[in-house]
Amino acid sequence: MWRTVLLWSLISLLVAGHTAAQDAALGAGQHDLSLTYQDTERSYRVYVPEGYSAAGDPLPLVIVMHGAGGNGAWMQKFTEFDKQADAHGFVVAYPDGINGIWNDGRVGDPRVPPDLDDVGFIAAMINDLATRLNIDTARVYATGYSMGGMMAFRLGCELQDKIAAVSSVASTFPGYLAANCENVAPMPVLIIQGTADTVIPWQGQKRGNIPVYFSVAESAVYWALTNGCEDDPLLVEGLDLDTDDGTLVREIDYRSCTDDANVVVYAIIGGGHTWPGTPLDLNMGAVSYDLYASPAIWEFFEGHALQQ
Repeated sequence: MWRTVLLWSLISLLVAGHTAAQDAALGAGQHDLSLTYQDTERSYRVYVPEGYSAAGDPLPLVIVMHGAGGNGAWMQKFTEFDKQADAHGFVVAYPDGINGIWNDGRVGDPRVPPDLDDVGFIAAMINDLATRLNIDTARVYATGYSMGGMMAFRLGCELQDKIAAVSSVASTFPGYLAANCENVAPMPVLIIQGTADTVIPWQGQKRGNIPVYFSVAESAVYWALTNGCEDDPLLVEGLDLDTDDGTLVREIDYRSCTDDANVVVYAIIGGGHTWPGTPLDLNMGAVSYDLYASPAIWEFFEGHALQQ
């Protein structure tokens, strides 16, 4: 009898191992996945581009994080990053925050449990994807909208062994992260911000004399100093491709930075709390169609990789 039990136990282990291997393998297309972190099931959506092959070259990974109250599926529609993935050959992950929020380092917000470790969750998600897909772990990037952009900044400070560059849309650098980001290594940063954003103001926001959100200028200078850039930013002439959208785009580049960690700002003159180029209008100010944020972000990201 004991031999029969042992035999079926061994067969069960083999079946379980085979099933786990099958579950781990992902092909091209959309997949809804989850993992357990901090005793909580965390979910995320991943899009694998057309033509993906596990035997081919490893692909970059772009992490796209939603704003407060959103989720990964909504961010997928909002940004249309899947189109960029197919066009340029990278994987996109759209993680879900707990109850639609991220712990981006803020203190005193009742929506954000102080023990919620979203930095650890994103690190675990990257590791999980690296076991399921052929990922180039030197080319993992983080971007986000509004609160998701602030979370991207936090990853740029605290997950430097995994993140090669970050970008924010409708989000300046949070003042409450400044202490966390002291003495960090250079991190390439792209900021896309509307000058008429009433949620995250262009000029920043202070509580007393303490900045809650840095202004765009302060955000750019902070990262330019961190990255050892030359104090001579290049101002690019304005783009006005769509004369009916009420916006104009100016580009400010800080170059000659340590490890080529340049800092770029796309100033959306007249733009609101929006994602430039999105097909979805949130009625939160003017949406610019002079710049499409998603391809602009990828163009910035693809020039950077972790120093190995």
